Amino acid sequence: MDETPEELEEIRREAAGIDPHKYRRRYRVLMTLVALVFCVAAVWVALRMADAGRNPCERVRDYYCNKARDAAKCEAYRTTYQESVEDESSKMRGVVRDQCLTKINRLKEEEGITVE
Repeated sequence: MDETPEELEEIRREAAGIDPHKYRRRYRVLMTLVALVFCVAAVWVALRMADAGRNPCERVRDYYCNKARDAAKCEAYRTTYQESVEDESSKMRGVVRDQCLTKINRLKEEEGITVE
């Protein structure tokens, strides 16, 4: 050991400035952020799936009935919604739902209305 007392003091100051837990903290913060982003993404996907799983006739019915736009269309889509849920034939229920989905797409394309 041939360092002078000044060099030893310099080495001690540098050693005191080193944080041995710096990378561990950085890793924990990074993993916390990754977990948070994953949870947010999982919730977003779950909400999108729940929304996409809704009956399109229910969506059209809600659009016309909740905002009191047109009473006649509201009543028409109430009966259409009932047909899309209660009809005995699964093929007919599918046809009615496809018609409602076509209505949603047409409203979006022609009038720029997004049916939620």
